Amino acid sequence: MAARKKARGTPNIRRGAKLKAPEWTGWEDWTGEQFHRHKMHTHRWYYDNYQSADLLPAVWVWMENNNYSADDIKKCKAAPSYEISSTAGILCNLMNDGMPDYNKKHDEYWQSLPGTMGVTKPNSEFIKSRIEIALASGQQIVEEKQQEEEKAKVVEKYVPSIQQRMREQANLMSEFIEQAFDDFSDGKITDFKGVEITKKLRASGCKQPHARLVAGDYLPLLEEYKQLMNPPSTAKMSEQEKDYAQQLKEGYAHYDKKQIKKLHDFIISVVSACDAIIAESKANRKPRKVSAKSPEKVVAKLKYKISDEKYAISSIAPAKLVGATCLVIFNAKTRKLGIYYTSMEDPTGVGREGSGLNVKGTTLIRFDEKNSVSYTLRKPMEQLQEVKALNTRKKFENWISKITTTPVKMNGRINPETVLIAVY
Repeated sequence: MAARKKARGTPNIRRGAKLKAPEWTGWEDWTGEQFHRHKMHTHRWYYDNYQSADLLPAVWVWMENNNYSADDIKKCKAAPSYEISSTAGILCNLMNDGMPDYNKKHDEYWQSLPGTMGVTKPNSEFIKSRIEIALASGQQIVEEKQQEEEKAKVVEKYVPSIQQRMREQANLMSEFIEQAFDDFSDGKITDFKGVEITKKLRASGCKQPHARLVAGDYLPLLEEYKQLMNPPSTAKMSEQEKDYAQQLKEGYAHYDKKQIKKLHDFIISVVSACDAIIAESKANRKPRKVSAKSPEKVVAKLKYKISDEKYAISSIAPAKLVGATCLVIFNAKTRKLGIYYTSMEDPTGVGREGSGLNVKGTTLIRFDEKNSVSYTLRKPMEQLQEVKALNTRKKFENWISKITTTPVKMNGRINPETVLIAVY
């Protein structure tokens, strides 16, 4: 029974590692046998140490050095790697390393070996045959990909911007105004009393942005009517201004003064109706809700003393004082121990928004200015150790009520000498 062929193992050196390929320096002086053995050795070396995908870059280099076009290289890259084959990849690596395309001494040695047939051919013949196969396959793949890309290039559907939609809507809403102008010009109506501007604009869904656009359309026309009703003196006008005034006069020559006055008043009514809608929208607009800051962000600028080695005390996390009912502090410089009570206490105790102490910059806010007081400690070392053992507000208040020094009202300032002892 024939021995089973051993499967090729995983390359013992991972792809991407820096390997030093066998050299071909001095091959011209080798015998045919030396050349043959070195070729077999280097071929096996590439086979053992590289995966198929790692051999292919040498093929693209070989193609570029042998006058293949960039388009041909692109097609070969698109083809499946097995079309090129690992053998062609190894040969390109060998030739790029310095192995000749054909060696006569190698051919002579090959023919001298028992059992061999034919002659050795140039390596490039096999490489070119594999490239031709890859070119045919790659060209089809490239063409299919191009067709898919062309199909994907669908003409984008016109999607108007928000501003364009507003403009289109405003034009539709003001059509009745334009119709009134046409009817007045054609003599179908003699005044604009029957045109209910505000009512029709509201009925069409006119909002603040639409009203701004409609009013903006007629403001230039209002200026023209004002100039027609009160023509300015031409004494100090430039030639261009005189020409404009003359054109304006000729353009409205078919109207008499009373008609121009009616047109003027109608435009004022249009602008006033738009202003009323704008004002109503502003009045009915809901105020934007301000998002609440996190306690950490509220106290970010607070300057306090983290710890004091002399009195062996340290501060609590400053974020804890936000929303607290009371805060105990100690000034390490003045030896004053104080307690801040909130002026906005939450009777439900659920942390209602706007209740408890808070911070603005480096200052405490929402504290009771009347009841928040401090006392000078006569024996701070001993007294502070006692305070540290108190874990409830009631215990602390009982303890501090026994201090005999004069209480001083506090101003809310937290400075770099202030240690934040506790919150309750």
